[in-house]
Amino acid sequence: MKFDSADLYDLENYLNLNNISKEDICLVGSTTLSLIGIRVHNDIDIVVHSKYKFKLPKHQFIERVNTPWSSLFLDDTLIENNDLHILYNGFKFVVPELVYHKKSWHNREKDQTDIIELNEYARMHKEWNWKLIEDSLPNPSFIKKILKKVLNRFYLHDNRLRDYFRNDCCLHKDAFQMLPTAILLAKQVVNNTFYRYDLIVRFMAIDAFLNNKREGIELYNKMQVKRGGSDHKNPWKIFKELIISFKNKGADRGYPILVNSDLHIVDGAHRLACALYFNEKYVPIKINKKLGFSPYGIDWFKNQDFSNEELKIIHQKKNEIFRINFLYFEVILWPPVSDHFSEIESEINSQFSVLESITYNDVKNFERFVRELYEIDDIKYWKVDLKIKGMSSYMKDIRVLKIEIPNPDFRRKGNNQLISKEVERLKKEIREKYKSKIDNYFHDIIIHIGDNYSHTKQSQNLLK
Repeated sequence: MKFDSADLYDLENYLNLNNISKEDICLVGSTTLSLIGIRVHNDIDIVVHSKYKFKLPKHQFIERVNTPWSSLFLDDTLIENNDLHILYNGFKFVVPELVYHKKSWHNREKDQTDIIELNEYARMHKEWNWKLIEDSLPNPSFIKKILKKVLNRFYLHDNRLRDYFRNDCCLHKDAFQMLPTAILLAKQVVNNTFYRYDLIVRFMAIDAFLNNKREGIELYNKMQVKRGGSDHKNPWKIFKELIISFKNKGADRGYPILVNSDLHIVDGAHRLACALYFNEKYVPIKINKKLGFSPYGIDWFKNQDFSNEELKIIHQKKNEIFRINFLYFEVILWPPVSDHFSEIESEINSQFSVLESITYNDVKNFERFVRELYEIDDIKYWKVDLKIKGMSSYMKDIRVLKIEIPNPDFRRKGNNQLISKEVERLKKEIREKYKSKIDNYFHDIIIHIGDNYSHTKQSQNLLK
């Protein structure tokens, strides 16, 4: 429960000035939504016991609403019946079921949004009493139900089309544009497999050149000989000049990286490797939708007689670069499934590469950690309260996995933020399988996964 204490202070002063006991009023409408954490109220609507016959003076944000506020109960009943209000700091707030009922009949745009939130609140609270209102909710006609399904289907496809053209229109064919360097790296995937390990070797060569090491340069020269067809007699000499230029001047935006419509690199791998090494946040790209690309997956290196030790070094460096650029998803397995940590990790690893796995025992400030984690995703505090409550009887042990999802397949949520469809699928799959193994299971106390790379970047230091 939460409410702006300043508002309650102002309300109490207003009642005292008008000689009204706070026991004889009930707060209604959006104030209840604010109390339970669904959204902030803009004003305070109150019903006052009928024994107060006089008209209340105007106030800038406190208003006595027309009587009766509810079509189901008299205002006096809302005030007198303990089952129809919530007591908080001495004030009575109408129960959310009656707010739901009123909004169902009004059905304005803002009401529809509140109804969605209240439905979720009802699912998460056992004390929600549908019997209070279920016989008096509006019952849409059969035709309206069919129409609603048709409209929902239309909006679904309409949103998909909008997403398609939204993503496409920001990448104009044959035009120069800037793209986050890490995102361009993440796009080098075909059939759910990273296929540009040549970028990794180039990255290693840069590091070797600047730090007087041999290994990366030797791997680079070996790769260039195996590739063949270079425009330069001495590719390493040209590459060194590019490295020095990047180090001294940064990326030259006059030389964009050429990519196809899937953002697969056609020309410019050396420049992307330099941009990654020197932490250039954005790189210029130019799109030509008709061009193909050259795959350099790990199998290419195997077929070119790179040793197992060389392959291991290249693969480890690739994982390190992805971690540095937060191109992974952070999975948190919560305390209620601590007995199944290894089993769940094994299931995840059968689908995606687990880059790192760490178990934290008896996490200090566990509640603060949970709250800060869900603040990143803007989860309403009442939902977080329930998660914390659901985990309160367990030892505060968690397991954190870093997993690579080659093709996250992002979609836009209602708040316009990106979420991976693969993440959604994986969470649902794990929850469905393990919820029966938990006593008094509550939604979301099994697994958490960040929605996107931005969430990874924000969450990865929380435990520190």
